[in-house]
Amino acid sequence: MRALLLAAAIVSLPLFASAQSGSSVRYKLDEVQASLAMQGIDGWLLVNNRRSNPVAIELINPTGNPAHEWFYLIPAAGKPAALVHESDRLFFASTGASLSTYSDRGKLRAALAKLLKGKKKVAAEYAPKSKIAALTRIDPATARLIQRTRVKLVSSANLVQFTKSLWEADGRIAHYVVAHHLEALRKQAFAHLRRELEAGRKVTEHDLQQLIAKGFEIRGIGGGIPAIASGPNTADPTYMPPEQGSRDIARGDLIRLTLWARLDGAPRPIYANMTWMAYVGDKIPLKYSDAFQLVARARDAAISLIRERVARRRTVKGYEPARAARKVISDAGLAAAFPHRTGHSLDTSVVGDGANLDDRDIKDTRPLVRGAGFTIEPGIYFKGDFGMKTEINVFIGRKGLEITTPVQRELTAIFAQK
Repeated sequence: MRALLLAAAIVSLPLFASAQSGSSVRYKLDEVQASLAMQGIDGWLLVNNRRSNPVAIELINPTGNPAHEWFYLIPAAGKPAALVHESDRLFFASTGASLSTYSDRGKLRAALAKLLKGKKKVAAEYAPKSKIAALTRIDPATARLIQRTRVKLVSSANLVQFTKSLWEADGRIAHYVVAHHLEALRKQAFAHLRRELEAGRKVTEHDLQQLIAKGFEIRGIGGGIPAIASGPNTADPTYMPPEQGSRDIARGDLIRLTLWARLDGAPRPIYANMTWMAYVGDKIPLKYSDAFQLVARARDAAISLIRERVARRRTVKGYEPARAARKVISDAGLAAAFPHRTGHSLDTSVVGDGANLDDRDIKDTRPLVRGAGFTIEPGIYFKGDFGMKTEINVFIGRKGLEITTPVQRELTAIFAQK
């Protein structure tokens, strides 16, 4: 499947197109309206103020960068309508909406009331009682302004799951292409490290980071910064090497390499995000191999649960595979060593707007939906000593669960015999 998609990329990438012919928008009107009707919602109000809402930007896709707050209403029936500042009008000419404008904040309330006339319940990226940050993209002042029109705001979480979070065919191709590049760069980085150390030359974490970053530029991928950690720095799950004073990588070190990127220029650039662990030596210490096998079993427990549920066409909620992975680590007596969520949504944002694999920070009850993807990335960390992590990307397709990035089965020994 991966080979077929990569081959298809050669001829398919120029064919990325809008979801509606002749329009710049990236949603399918009939599908959104059907979903609104099924949920008994009168419309979906997408609001953005200076790039505060990636969902609105992704779906409406105004040409240029509007300088003022804008509102785009997709009604349950009929033609979409937009309310924009008069100086931003041209940015929305190709969005397929009936346009109205406002000139200042004082006139916005009346214009908004007119836009929402006849609507009782409207979905928006607003869920103040939820701990999931991605569900709220509207500031409280704007929410109050909308509510003063006597419209009830409800969460757009389900709508987002089936629009921005879906990869679509062109997004899948872009994802596979960038995943291929990341894997190639990972191999090149380890080969470079081996050559340099064998030659007696120094390599710092920052050196390796910049080598991979240059590879990003050459290969036309971006949107991410390579994260390289070695030795005790691997005990910090968020470590990023400093430009000055970066640690020298030495024989006997554990290395964590985390890469994420998207395909530059692709109209639907779905991210890929991977982590790979390696040992700078030939014979891997038992404490490292044991730790890796533990996080690998946790990862595989999450995979198994999702695969089994999807095969039986049963719902799987984000917290459930996270709980399965965490149980493996908890049963080993290391629950406290696993301080982050198990995975996150992947779409045109590296941390996407769909369901996350989380039963720690937040119990994410949103379902994992067909046509969307996410990471699985359990890890354990021992302060001042080392950390261990594995990370893969997963897509749920028509034929079931699909792992889209290489699965690490054992630690890579940098100096193992070729």
